[in-house]
Amino acid sequence: MTNKKIRDYILDLLNERLLLFDINRGELNNDFDLVKSGLLDSMAFIDLLAEAEEKFEVEIDFEQLAESDDFTSLGGLVNIIMNTKNAE
Repeated sequence: MTNKKIRDYILDLLNERLLLFDINRGELNNDFDLVKSGLLDSMAFIDLLAEAEEKFEVEIDFEQLAESDDFTSLGGLVNIIMNTKNAE
């Protein structure tokens, strides 16, 4: 598994919302905050996490997640999934 594979999967899940907000996925950098931007609300973010956990067969530690300053950013989420997968 690579960061690119995780990022592409997340962006695929978000594709409909990106179109709705008229955001080109190529414009998104790792600092793009999925929640603060308004792209996702907190429940939609949790749903996204659940789908990523299932797809990549990981269990994200929510306590560890809350300790990260950038967990709602695209890059932060990718890193958390990657680190969780590597730790298993």
